[in-house]
Amino acid sequence: MRRRFATAIGKLSVFTGKACGPFYLAAIGLSVWEVFTRYALDAPTVWTTEIVMALCASAWMLSAAAVTQQHRHITVTVMEIVVGHKTWARMRRVAMLVSLTAVLGLLWANWQPFLRAIGHMERSGSAFNPPLPTYLKVMIVISLIMYALQIIAHILDPDDQVHDHGTGHMDLTVDMKD
Repeated sequence: MRRRFATAIGKLSVFTGKACGPFYLAAIGLSVWEVFTRYALDAPTVWTTEIVMALCASAWMLSAAAVTQQHRHITVTVMEIVVGHKTWARMRRVAMLVSLTAVLGLLWANWQPFLRAIGHMERSGSAFNPPLPTYLKVMIVISLIMYALQIIAHILDPDDQVHDHGTGHMDLTVDMKD
């Protein structure tokens, strides 16, 4: 049961992380469009910058669970080498519990602003005036829930503690063999 939960959440995290690529592609396309309209047509848009920021923010937030699932987040790799595998596995478990506490704290702190934003459509107040504050508050809560579920999946998965998934030790070992 725990392994199935971890596998399902892991697949969701990876899918969501990979689905973020088009967000960045769209942001690049819109940025090129803005440069073209601003300098070639002398007709800058009032909406491009806000949309690009929302796309990049969405992709960044939604990719947190995928980065966690792949163990590709920042780690102090020297510690892993110095303390050994068993101690490192315990340190990773403590780190995941601390991370879960932090993520749940962020979720708790964002819950009321999220509910207010849902109840009353907040707008940016710019010339374009889209409902981006509401959208981003919703994205924050969705991303935090996905991130928390991925951390829980790591904590519950017994196989997660016995394999090195992209940690510094394995990277260093591969580098040393090449």
